[in-house]
Parts: sequence; C-alpha cells; structure tokens
Amino acid sequence: MSITTFIPKDILDIPAEEFDAPLFQALMEYVRLNPARFHMPGHKKGAGIPPEVAQTLRESILAMDITETRGMDNLHSPSGCIKKAQDLAAQTFGADRTWFLTNGTTAGVHAMIMVTCKQRQKIIIPRDAHLAVIGGVILCGLRPIFVYPDIDPEWGISLGVRPEAYEEALTEHPDAKACLITRPNYYGIAEDLTPLVEACRKRDIPLLVDEAHGPHIHFHEDLPPSALDYGASMVVQSTHKMLGSFTGSSMLHMKGTSSRIYPDRVQRMLAILQSTSPSYLLMMSLDIAATVMRKRGHQLMARALALSQRVRDKLKGLPGVRVLERPSMDRLKLTVSMINLGLAGFDLKNKLIDEYNVRVELADLENVIAFITYADTEETVDALANALTAVAREAYEKATRHGNGLNGVKADKHLQRGAIGTQAIFTRHLFAPAEQRLLPREATLAAHELVSLERAEGRTCAEVVAPYPPGIPLLYPGEVIDAGKIGVIDEALSLGAVFRGLNAEGDLMITVVRE
Repeated sequence: MSITTFIPKDILDIPAEEFDAPLFQALMEYVRLNPARFHMPGHKKGAGIPPEVAQTLRESILAMDITETRGMDNLHSPSGCIKKAQDLAAQTFGADRTWFLTNGTTAGVHAMIMVTCKQRQKIIIPRDAHLAVIGGVILCGLRPIFVYPDIDPEWGISLGVRPEAYEEALTEHPDAKACLITRPNYYGIAEDLTPLVEACRKRDIPLLVDEAHGPHIHFHEDLPPSALDYGASMVVQSTHKMLGSFTGSSMLHMKGTSSRIYPDRVQRMLAILQSTSPSYLLMMSLDIAATVMRKRGHQLMARALALSQRVRDKLKGLPGVRVLERPSMDRLKLTVSMINLGLAGFDLKNKLIDEYNVRVELADLENVIAFITYADTEETVDALANALTAVAREAYEKATRHGNGLNGVKADKHLQRGAIGTQAIFTRHLFAPAEQRLLPREATLAAHELVSLERAEGRTCAEVVAPYPPGIPLLYPGEVIDAGKIGVIDEALSLGAVFRGLNAEGDLMITVVRE
C-alpha cells in the first residue's frame, strides 16, 4: 500500500515572483544561461549518466531523498545494499576496501590522517597540499614536516615533490607516522609513485594519497596509473570531479595490508567525521558512477581523450597560445595560457564567460584550466575551442597593434597583470617555507584577534590563508607572517585572486594569535 499526502494547494502555492530564495534563484539563472561547462562535476548536467537512469532520477529524485529505514542499510555500519555497492566500487577502482563519502574528499583526507597518526606525531606532507590536509593536521594536533615541490618556470605551476625530497624527510624524521602526497594536482601533473611507494613500504609507513583529481585515471592506459595501481596504502578520490557522481560525493579506498591501518578503525573515524544523516542521493550517485565505470570505463575514457585531443589540435599553431603538454599528465585537464599575448588567466576566464558563455574550472595569474570528461561531446569541446580561438585572435591583434603583451617580469619585480612570469613568482611565494612558531592545532585553538594585513608582519597566523581555487595554503596556522607573503597576498588580490581566511569587510584583516 502506498500513501500519498496532499497538502492544500493554497498553503504551498507561492507565486514565483514571491519565492525569494537567493540560492535557488541563482541556480535557476545559471540553468537558464546554459553555459558550456568545463568545470566539475564531471557528469556535465547529467549527460554522463545513462539515459534511462537519468530519466528515473528526473522523475523520482525527491522521492529518493530518504533516511535509514528498513532495507536501506546504514552507511556507518553497512551490511546490505550500501556494503554491496561499496564492495563493487572497490573491485571497480582496484581497491581492497572502499568507503562512500558524503562529506566530500575532505572527510576522507581527515580519516586517513586520523587513522594513521596520533596527537603531536609527525606527518610528512607536501607544501602544495590542499587545505583539507591541514584540516586533518589541526584535528589530530600533528607536527607537519613539509617537503617542497619543484616549480615549472615556464608555466609557474607545481610539478610535484621529487621522491628524493621525501627520502630525505623520511631519513631526517624516522619517527614520522605517515607520508601524504597530492597526485595528480589541479593541472593534471602525476609523477611516478614507484620510488615513494617503495620508500614507505621499506619503513612500514603508510602512504596516503589525495587523489581528488584522479578518480578516472585508472581506466585507461593513456592516462597515468592511479595511486591504487602503484599500491598506495590509502587513497581518497573526488568521484564527482571527473566522473558521474553528485558534487560532494567521494570515495576512500584501502589497498593491501598494513600493521598501522585497520578497516574497523577507518569505519569508526568516518562515523565521527560524517553526518549521522548521510545523503542517500549522494551515495546513490556514487553507486551509479562506479557502475558506469565498471561497465564502460575504458571506452568512456578513450572517448574523453579523443575529445581532449580535438581541442588541442584546434588550438595548435595559434600565435601566442600555449597548451600544457607533459609526458606524465592527465590530458583531460586542459591548461591554456595566453600570457604571451598579455592576457592574464583571470581575464581570459572572464572573457570566456562574458562573451562566449563558456565556463572553465580554474584561473590563475596566467592560465586557465578546463575539465574535459566523458560527458562532453564534439559540440561542447568545439564551443570551448572556438571561444579560445576567438579570444586569442583578438588578443593577438591587440598585442601586435600596440606592441605590448610580450614583456616578462623579473624575479625581483612585483606581480603585474598580464605579464610573463607572474604566476611563477606567486607560486614561489605560495610554496616558500615559513617559521613555525606553534603547532597548527595550538594556533587554531588559541585566543585570536583580527589585525589589518599591513600590520600583521611578525605575528602568528591563526587561520589557513589560501587562494581558492586551488585551495593550497599560503599561510598555515602557527606560522609567522612575513613581509613577502603579505605583499604577494595584496598584489594577488588586486589581480583578481580570491583568498579564504581573510576578512575583506572594510580594511583587509587577518586572524592572528593574540599576544
């Protein structure tokens, strides 16, 4: 017997002009604009979901928003349909155990850290780690040991941390309890993990991998191997970024056996970190995404790679246009620069939106990144290529007419909009070491005060300060704020960067430990 409850029409019949729900209205406006989407989530407004499944979702999505009731299992103690779905996902992605995450990859990163480390212990992390990593360090009260990535001088982006740097850190800190690496990064750079896996295995130290940007790379030989393929201990992936699940849904994977990692402890930590009312819609979307990849993963990745190559071919030879190409990278991340034409990444992103209704995932001081997924079509990638071509031709004509746009920035100069070398300068400041006065947890929980950024030199930072995206901290809690980082924040803001951890109401303020 099914029960339908009818609410009297006059109660819920709110005229559209009176329904002033700001977020709903903004989303409806975005839907109305119908832009070409080259940002997450990877399903691209449902195009990456099987048609019959998508139709069922359209018809039943509200009815599927349920809670733990009979027959629907429990995420925090799975034994039925959720367990079966997680077990199938583990088979699909090459893991031994898989857990669904409804609080995003952040919850998975925190769980990996909480499972492997205890208060005041050391963890080795890259300076280009996502702010979710420092969140785990704060929660556990850990002492971070930083290793520093190489920087591509031409593109100004992280190339990842060399295995030798991890080896040196492991030798200098034999009491470290875990190693964490981010791979691939936002730009798709994915270095060989073999040396680091072997170094950690030799010392019986868990290798934790933030593979937020790589849930798809396992499924095609022309993409870099996944961390699970290498045998990393624990790997967390943002399934929604490049595959078909809903935003905020991710997976945590475990591979092999370790004397330091117990599956029941992982389950307990996730029960602490995730809501006791997890979204069945998010879990269902993870199940759908895993099933799609299990049935058609290689075929779909081949399609996506062909579409990415189509854009690259169309952009080849355009004067002043560069497309990132490296031997070991995820080619579904399309990084484009027109800095040789004097066009900053933020300006390129805005022109694509304002003039061509094309939206990319990220802009930095010189580049933009477009995410191409299996849900794209020749029509969508042609819209991207045509928009980039039109902007490039306009910028080239302007640059040649006025004789500008081809000037670099010297290393000792301040950041300049549209100048070659600006991103490299910013990245060097982003990854620069800083004096650590307090542990991150100590600084986060200490008494705080707000001070103007210009007067913050020498004070102890009490909050994560990070350009977002990509969410890599410039300052960690407990670090001493120096003049170089103050200057680069100020200038990056003036060029269009957006920072988390700053109070921009009135004078620019930053949270520091009260003296």
